[in-house]
Amino acid sequence: MKVKLNKFFYWSILFQILATQGVLFFIIFKYIGNWEIKKILHPISFFLVVMVFIVKSSKKIKITILDILFFGYFLVLLVVMFININNLESAYIVFREVYFVFILVFIFSQVEIRQEQWNKVLNLIFYLLILNSVFILITNYLGPEKYMKMITGRYQWGVDPEYKIKMSNFFKFWRSPALIGEAASVAYFSVIGYFLMDQNKKFKNKKYIALFPLIFSFVRSAYLVFFLYESLKFFTKKKNLKILVLIFKIGVPLLLILGFVLSKYDILSLESLQQRFYLWENNTKIDYNSFFGGAIGNVGGGARGQGFISTIDSYWLFMLFSSGIIGISLTILFIYEKSIKTNKFLFILLSFLFAGFFVSLTQSLVFLALFPLLFIRFKKQTLTT
Repeated sequence: MKVKLNKFFYWSILFQILATQGVLFFIIFKYIGNWEIKKILHPISFFLVVMVFIVKSSKKIKITILDILFFGYFLVLLVVMFININNLESAYIVFREVYFVFILVFIFSQVEIRQEQWNKVLNLIFYLLILNSVFILITNYLGPEKYMKMITGRYQWGVDPEYKIKMSNFFKFWRSPALIGEAASVAYFSVIGYFLMDQNKKFKNKKYIALFPLIFSFVRSAYLVFFLYESLKFFTKKKNLKILVLIFKIGVPLLLILGFVLSKYDILSLESLQQRFYLWENNTKIDYNSFFGGAIGNVGGGARGQGFISTIDSYWLFMLFSSGIIGISLTILFIYEKSIKTNKFLFILLSFLFAGFFVSLTQSLVFLALFPLLFIRFKKQTLTT
């Protein structure tokens, strides 16, 4: 029996989405006099969802054999984590990076939400996408220095060491932090927002607003996720197979010409990918077991200040070191079991599965907050295949 979503739980979901807007709350709390309050919004939103679910739904939770195996295995790894780390801050970061997404997926897969409530959730995402688009335009109009001074009162190229707001560039284009805090987070807020709206017929036109901040984030891993999803949607329809043949006949020459033009501006440069392969080969000397992992806490966010192993730039490599092949296998089975069995949902999972080889997905607060929302069930089914 699915758990009914009360108003408090519904508001906690809205709060979780709002908590991703780091720059927005930085501005608000800096005006009040204590900008550091923004740091605790995401953990509060997470624990709020968990506590409300436990209090209101403890007798209605559905647990499968796979749940027992999955959480049992990762509970053992939690003990290993505390052996490997040496302070509570690192413990929280590792717990967030490894466990948050699984806990939220488990919770949201148990939840039923009324369509009217879900439409309000999607509308919030829609308006936040518009606001972020506006701030991207402001960034490109003012330039990075004036923009950063406008929101923080000072200018720091790259990552501000105190405020953790990142300004960067891609060739001649500015990668704006918008209202979230960095371009990569803007990109994943946009692409997951697009996926969420694409599951709902009422948002079939509104979803396209997500493309502006996605495109102007200039984050190629997010482009990859979007491209894979749309390609799978398009070419798995029989009526489009003939179009595929036509694309190969006409599109390949056009792509070669376009590729030549874009290569002059380094837009299709594979340098960053080549760097990743080099660093994976030479800078990831980790003591781990292929089957069981065991390096949880010694890689990723828990290893801050230790160079490349603190970022890894690959979710699946991070999971291999942390939980081994057994952990990865249980993760894939767990996510699939909790998924909504439609073509679109499967395409989303496949897109992120592939992108996870080249980006550390769970180091993004946006991914941790929005990805689990895909697993919420509806009292009135509107999903299409």
